[in-house]
Amino acid sequence: MLLVKPACAQVPEIQWGELDLKKGSVIHILPANDREFYALRWSGGNALGSYRITRHEEFEVADHGKVRLVVDNSMANFENIEIVNNDLVVFLSDKKDGKNHLYMKKYSPEIKPVGEDIHLASFDYGRGMRKGYFDVIRSKNEKYFAVVWEIPGKGDNRSRYGFKIFNNTLELINEGDYPLPFEPELVKVHSHHISDNGEYFLAMTEYTNDDEAGFLQDRKRFKAVHIYHIAEDGLQDFKLDLDNKRVEAMAMSSDENRIFTITGIYGHKDEEGIKGVFFQHLDYSKGTVLNEGFEEFAKDFITEGWSERAIRKANKREEKGKGEPQLYNYRMREALTMEDGSIVGTLEQYYVQASTYSDSRNGQMSTTYYYYYNDIIAYKIDTTGKFQWIEKIRKYQVSTNDGGPFSSYEVFLSKGNLYFIFNDSFENYSLDGEFLDPDKIHMATYSRKKNVVAIAELNLATGTQKRQTYFDRDQIGAIAVPKLFRVDRLNKQMIIYTIHGRKEKFGRVNYD
Repeated sequence: MLLVKPACAQVPEIQWGELDLKKGSVIHILPANDREFYALRWSGGNALGSYRITRHEEFEVADHGKVRLVVDNSMANFENIEIVNNDLVVFLSDKKDGKNHLYMKKYSPEIKPVGEDIHLASFDYGRGMRKGYFDVIRSKNEKYFAVVWEIPGKGDNRSRYGFKIFNNTLELINEGDYPLPFEPELVKVHSHHISDNGEYFLAMTEYTNDDEAGFLQDRKRFKAVHIYHIAEDGLQDFKLDLDNKRVEAMAMSSDENRIFTITGIYGHKDEEGIKGVFFQHLDYSKGTVLNEGFEEFAKDFITEGWSERAIRKANKREEKGKGEPQLYNYRMREALTMEDGSIVGTLEQYYVQASTYSDSRNGQMSTTYYYYYNDIIAYKIDTTGKFQWIEKIRKYQVSTNDGGPFSSYEVFLSKGNLYFIFNDSFENYSLDGEFLDPDKIHMATYSRKKNVVAIAELNLATGTQKRQTYFDRDQIGAIAVPKLFRVDRLNKQMIIYTIHGRKEKFGRVNYD
């Protein structure tokens, strides 16, 4: 195994395996312990391919096998894969007799199905309802998992959602099935959350019935965010009303003291773009809001990295009363509740542009899609509810017609620092690997000679930022795929995945 030592001794080191032939395309990585992990793969073509699983010990394939898409003697659909109570399990669904059923199938370390199929949940989709879908989510401490489902409504029939929460020994902790409280066109479910105590939260946005705004103009129709806490003694509705502000993106987190946090980015209802970040602390044992806060982005923070021409254009728009400079197309990535009760949030700018061209020779139309993954924003809210710092990590990643497989980033927390890892260009760094100029960012490249993987370190106490190269494509003989990196917070490690043609290489960062 190759050990790559970065320029700065404080940055966690990477332990690498060998460059080996792939046994199918990796879809998902599941750490089992500090020396072992599984990889879910797709092997074969789109129509005739199959799901396969490989078990890795010290990076090398120890066992591999095929996922059988059969439950109760019937063909099934793949839904998810997890490790529950140290067992590798696959979740499969099957539609029959007007119902959708979810099953769990255990696999041995040799990737062989063992035991009977375990039926977990079912829902009935009757007239006026679409067929719906299942999802499986985990608590942060991985002691609980939930099967959740949503059945979209049609016309006068309201959408429904349901859930079942299990602990790792498959004991049913809580369950429920409810109609959404608003008409289908006036509500959108955002996300589900399971606390470390096994309690269930659902976040949804309520919209007004404003025909003049147009259905696609959600920013004008935005009314409020609702957080539903479904406990054994009833249902709590925490309404997040931001006083003429709209929630653009958000994330939920909780701690063992039954404190629930929602944080994200907001904008004004009558303006495009986003204005800043917000948070709200809830004590869901008492059903009360503890505190909340808003932090509007400063103008120089918004325009950081803009060209002089773009800044002049924005200033002219502002002088003409057409609005102040704005940030656009950011999505919430993660919210972390620290042991002391402080909050760290991260978000990323992401958008897709389509350009359509006509061939003058034959009149045929062709469309090119550009996938942009740009700057990262990170912020910290201290234990008193004040915004301690907001920082921007500059990056510029764009690719065409591929969905951006090598773009975006992964982040982990270690020894009082946040570490962000992403593909970049060597032109942004000195020969010693030190970051040069945040105001002159070169577009990330994936070529053998110019690709580097960057690591940006943010100090949690101060927000101070350091940045340097971590490794490069030429150094390891492969290109990093950050979207497939997997952070294992229980074992304090991150699995790194890289590819080169039909070969792949895994790495591990033991960060605490």
